[in-house]
Formats: sequence, C-alpha cells, structure tokens
Amino acid sequence: MTTLKAVKAYYDGKAFVPIEPLDMPKGRVFHLSILQEETTNPKAAEKLASFRQLTHEIHELNKKEPLPPEFDEILE
Repeated sequence: MTTLKAVKAYYDGKAFVPIEPLDMPKGRVFHLSILQEETTNPKAAEKLASFRQLTHEIHELNKKEPLPPEFDEILE
C-alpha cells in the first residue's frame, strides 16, 4: 500500500531533519519529492525544529505515571 504524506523538513548539510515528529517506521525506505520554500533564516528553522522536538519529548514524558510515594521511603 502506498501512502502519500507531506512533511516539512530542513536540510542540515547532510540529511533532511523533519520539523515535526513523524510517526513512521525506523529503517523503512521512502521516496522523497523536494519542494524548496523560501526562508530568510535557515538557523531559525533549525532552532524551531529542535524546540518542537523538545516539546514533543516533554509531552511524551508527561504521559508517564509518577513514581509512587513508596519510592521516597526506599531512598531514605
């Protein structure tokens, strides 16, 4: 089955880095079609992508259950 998905990314000189997290299997081969957007500041795009990735990771960490109260007792 072929699925078409548009992904925004920036090129870091070696690889395309997605601006938003992707839900795609690691190691799978994809066919890329490239449409260049005009950007005045590629560093800003890189920083924005890093910030979005950090925000995504924090969001995922917040889904985890907190440590139980017994954990503090074990450390004492």
